Amino acid sequence: MAASAWSKRLAVAAAGLLVAVGLDAASASSQPAKLAELDAEIQLMTAGPGALTITPAESGESATCEVDAQEYQVPDTDCIHHFDEGTTVKLTAEPKPGHSFKGWSDYKCASKSTTCTMQLAPGTRYVAARFSPVTLKIFDGEFGRVTVTPKPSRTCSFDYTSPCEYKSGTVVTLRREHAAAGFFWIGACLGNRAGSLNAAECKLPLLSSEVVGAGYATPGEIPPVKGSGIEIKLAGKGKGKVTGRVLNGGKALTCDGAVCRITGLTRYDYVSLRARPLGRSGWDRWSDGSHSKARVIGVASTNRLWVKFDRS
Repeated sequence: MAASAWSKRLAVAAAGLLVAVGLDAASASSQPAKLAELDAEIQLMTAGPGALTITPAESGESATCEVDAQEYQVPDTDCIHHFDEGTTVKLTAEPKPGHSFKGWSDYKCASKSTTCTMQLAPGTRYVAARFSPVTLKIFDGEFGRVTVTPKPSRTCSFDYTSPCEYKSGTVVTLRREHAAAGFFWIGACLGNRAGSLNAAECKLPLLSSEVVGAGYATPGEIPPVKGSGIEIKLAGKGKGKVTGRVLNGGKALTCDGAVCRITGLTRYDYVSLRARPLGRSGWDRWSDGSHSKARVIGVASTNRLWVKFDRS
């Protein structure tokens, strides 16, 4: 799809059902008058084909949020809600037919349960429900023919009429036919810290449905979706702490008991993390198998980790 065609999609809402904007832009449409009164905000996402219902909703008994890659499939007010501090909400995840529920981005939610009840604190909380398989769409730009490995399990064309499906968590590699001056990979490719990547390949972890531009001029041509941030859970029998900060940004990890988090990040953000045992405790590992105490994590590659300290 050409950039001009995508721009037209951004400008059109089909009967009020499809609002084709990035979640960053949609956040700006929240009601500032209410924010002065209601100090707890929750922003919902679906990562993969499914729906996420919140009860109660800001303006009714309930509301159902659905996000497909970089697009809301419902009005943004069904996904962004404001409440008084201490309000208890119930979240219910429902996969589309032929898909399965894969868990939550938030440690307050039991990973295998499709329902989650939480009490909201002041500030913004981002919660995503994950489903599998997820879809991959590719907008052809100036890179010529794009090859994708591994191949999808069924015949498809990677476009809006026939997106390709992969098991959630699959890492795909997109390879361009040729380079083009001034044109880039636009999407959540690994190493894509500014939204545009000039490389022969784009490696992409499919933790949600994704859209990638293969040879576009600027990141704004395919808006990045908001991530749910990164959550780190302290585990093991030992004691320790984790510190972290967004690269090229001012946000830092804040900790609440055994869980530390940074919220409100885009898919292009990277976070530097450092784990440190306390007292006589020893170091073990991260949940993804890394044994390095200091590391950099991309929001596009993971939203949730635990870190384990041993008792000496």
